[in-house]
Amino acid sequence: MTVVENGFFVIQSGQVPSRSCVLDEFSLENKSSPLLNCGLECNRNQNCIGMDLIQGGTNVCRLLSGFVSINPSISSGGRDFYCSLSLTTGATVSTICHRNSHLWTLIQRRFDGSVNFKQNWTQYQRGFGSRDSEFWIGNENIYHLTNEGYTHLRIELMDHDCVWKYAEYSTFYTEGAISEYRLHISGYTGNAGDSFLYHSNMFFSTFDNDNDKNPGYNCALGRMGGWWYNSCHRSNLNGEYGNTDNSNGINWYAWKGFHYSMKEVRMMIRKP
Repeated sequence: MTVVENGFFVIQSGQVPSRSCVLDEFSLENKSSPLLNCGLECNRNQNCIGMDLIQGGTNVCRLLSGFVSINPSISSGGRDFYCSLSLTTGATVSTICHRNSHLWTLIQRRFDGSVNFKQNWTQYQRGFGSRDSEFWIGNENIYHLTNEGYTHLRIELMDHDCVWKYAEYSTFYTEGAISEYRLHISGYTGNAGDSFLYHSNMFFSTFDNDNDKNPGYNCALGRMGGWWYNSCHRSNLNGEYGNTDNSNGINWYAWKGFHYSMKEVRMMIRKP
């Protein structure tokens, strides 16, 4: 597999782009060195702990503040960038990569509720959303990526107080479509608590393809997303953004329970 960087980068914050914990945002139009000028503005502001440089028709500097317990991938100076991955099947996957001490490939991202994650089986299979906003990379792509050795998973979660926590799993892979993308997960480390092991050996479920273990109840329909539902979940990272009803939101039970929907979350994989 090859990875091609596509020139987009984000400094320090680890999000592309983040709307959480924004201290200030302004145009860098007519500035000869956008990155340098963005960094200087951050240094001048005692509350600035990081920055996004958002490139487009006009470069935008976004100063960030308020983070508590910043996780290692963000504080270590890693960066995000657009990338394209060539699978051995011949397919090309466009996503976001994150480089720090490892090279990570993002397979999911939530941060503002702009994308509807209550999608059907076909949409979850092929992926939806955009790397410019929120997205699910697709079950078929996850299957092929893990089949090609991308079996170390990291989940990063941020609450509404800008506190980041994480969960990593040394083993993560899925079976193919014929097996309903059955999940295999183990080897937890982190500070968010383990809310994913409960879903190991489960088939993927959507509202139109109910594979959960809850008799007489469709977890994907009731819990507002597609996931490896058991009966029903301990994690619901594809739930409805901002929904604080019992277990319908972006939940991570081990940290915040069933009535708390995360501000931001991202899932990423790498080779061991």
